[in-house]
Amino acid sequence: MKKNQFSKYILSLLTIFYASFSHGETPPSTLEKIASQKVINIGYRNAPPYSYKTSDGHVVGYVIELCKDVTESLKKNLHLSNLVVNYVPVPLTARITMLNNNTVDMDCSINTDTIKRQSVVSFSRHYQSVYTRIGTRSNVDVLSIADLAGKTVSVTTSMDLTNLNLFNRAQNLNLLVLPQPTLEDAFDAMGSGKSYATAMNEVSLRALIESRVNPGNYKVSDITLGDSQTLGIMLRHDDIEFKKMIDSALLKRFKRDDFKPFYEQWFNGKLPDKNINLHMPLTPEMYEKIIL
Repeated sequence: MKKNQFSKYILSLLTIFYASFSHGETPPSTLEKIASQKVINIGYRNAPPYSYKTSDGHVVGYVIELCKDVTESLKKNLHLSNLVVNYVPVPLTARITMLNNNTVDMDCSINTDTIKRQSVVSFSRHYQSVYTRIGTRSNVDVLSIADLAGKTVSVTTSMDLTNLNLFNRAQNLNLLVLPQPTLEDAFDAMGSGKSYATAMNEVSLRALIESRVNPGNYKVSDITLGDSQTLGIMLRHDDIEFKKMIDSALLKRFKRDDFKPFYEQWFNGKLPDKNINLHMPLTPEMYEKIIL
């Protein structure tokens, strides 16, 4: 085929492609896309123990391992002999955008399921619930929320920020809320004295404290902000069949005999490549919430 004929051929194909979508044809579902391309793109970020990259370049974590069960289930149900899994770094503030523009197919990190978010994304069945707590330097006492009155508190743009703002308004605390792009930035703002305290989910807060050279320089308050946060894998909005398949794979994993030791590995044992222990064992109450 001559060069100009080939160009015309490609142009005609593109014209047909765009015309089909302009006439309202529905783009392929996530399952259809995975089945045809034999590739799945998984979003993650640096948020131990949920997801993080080790020093040798492997992406690991509690939710990453759960998502591996999901990908194995997808291979079986879609009759794929091979499925390429790409791990894509996803900034906290870009996770919804990258999900909805098809950059990633699911976000396998820490994601709080909220009513507001359910209008733009979907969530798998929940894999954990956590509380927002206050982290401070060890020489700072926060025995009640009133102890934060007039102080600067660092936080990410997450459910922790929502909970902090609710208490700020309800109790007229006159807080100076200092939003930060990542959990580590929020913690470092507190550690450096830029903020008086940080508000963060209790798991990530303990992970950040334990990863410091002198963890005894920091502490976690007993008080909580708001109700517990339920966490799930984030999916595209109304991706019903994909969600069903993921939920089924997760429930099977949760009910396996080895699930409790698996959970303990990530929350009550030394984290791979981190050499830290969060000392947060699986309670009967937490397990009931997970398998319900």
